[in-house]
Amino acid sequence: MKFKHIVLLVAACALLAMAYRVQKGDTLWDLSEAYLQDPFAWPDLWKANPHIQDPHWIYPGDSICFPGQGPCMIQGQDTQGDDEAQDFAYTQGAQRNPQNTGSGSGSGSGEHRPPERAKSFNSYYQRLMPILESVGTKDEKNTRGWFMVYSDEVNRPINHSLEHEILLGFGRRIFPKLKEGDIAELWTSKKVSVPNSAGTTDAYYLRQLAALVKITGVGDSLSRSIVVQTFAPISVEKTLARPQMPMETIDVKSFKQIKQAKAEDMAEVVMFMDRSIIPSLYSYILVNMGKRKNYVPGSAVAFWDMDKRDPTLPPRLLGRGLVVYSDNERATVLIRDLYKATRRVDIGTPVSLTHLPVL
Repeated sequence: MKFKHIVLLVAACALLAMAYRVQKGDTLWDLSEAYLQDPFAWPDLWKANPHIQDPHWIYPGDSICFPGQGPCMIQGQDTQGDDEAQDFAYTQGAQRNPQNTGSGSGSGSGEHRPPERAKSFNSYYQRLMPILESVGTKDEKNTRGWFMVYSDEVNRPINHSLEHEILLGFGRRIFPKLKEGDIAELWTSKKVSVPNSAGTTDAYYLRQLAALVKITGVGDSLSRSIVVQTFAPISVEKTLARPQMPMETIDVKSFKQIKQAKAEDMAEVVMFMDRSIIPSLYSYILVNMGKRKNYVPGSAVAFWDMDKRDPTLPPRLLGRGLVVYSDNERATVLIRDLYKATRRVDIGTPVSLTHLPVL
């Protein structure tokens, strides 16, 4: 029985994909770009390899499996709980990219399936993206599809209770197809000054999604609703509402890498778009270049720390981000990776394009 068990185990191993062996200089970022066609999918790669304790530290000889396919054999580690334990362990992963196959790679059927493509954009964070609207009228409320919010507790913040009831300033008269069960959005709004290319500033309204509400009753001019999800404390008197808008999700199929960044093509951070004073992971910032300089939705960028005391020193990488919206002049960037707690992205931080999207 013992011999039969060993034979079956060896036969099963023959059907497993061999793991990739880490080479000197490899990082999860680079491996995600090479094998998953998406460097920002490195958290998915880390998740598929639970034996890696720190994603910023992988070493030559480490085994890496790629997400999207069946079991993968990781050599050089011991399994536990079996007296016939072999000198390998298993994890859910994928074989190496077909273009880089070597001895030992393959699947039971002999077919090479491409790895499952991870999403570069999470629609949740795309939905939370702040928006800028130019100031074109004295009446901030009830313009461009925004409507007022009413409540008996006008001066009290809407708390995180999922049963908080409020009135929305629109009904069937404006939206004939509006019905019970529809979702509406609550947005905070404030006036901000945004630097422009002429060296002056333009006035905008900065809108930020604060809550989602479900409509429970519809009238001609008002709708009753309850709060179903909140993202920040808000007060009724500073809040605008609108029916939930359809969103076209950015779908990046792959990236085209930019090898070098020209100084004239580099942008800089001009405004923090979140409520926090210091930008952090998954914060939104505004940079002063847009579609005219290829800062298009789906582009990947890098943030740099330049030492002004000695411009000949090479810049240090602060983090990376993704462009989630842009017009011709400016772009909204979502911070996806930050590397040093002691050095942060700030106003004036240089920003370079590293990858252009293939949509």
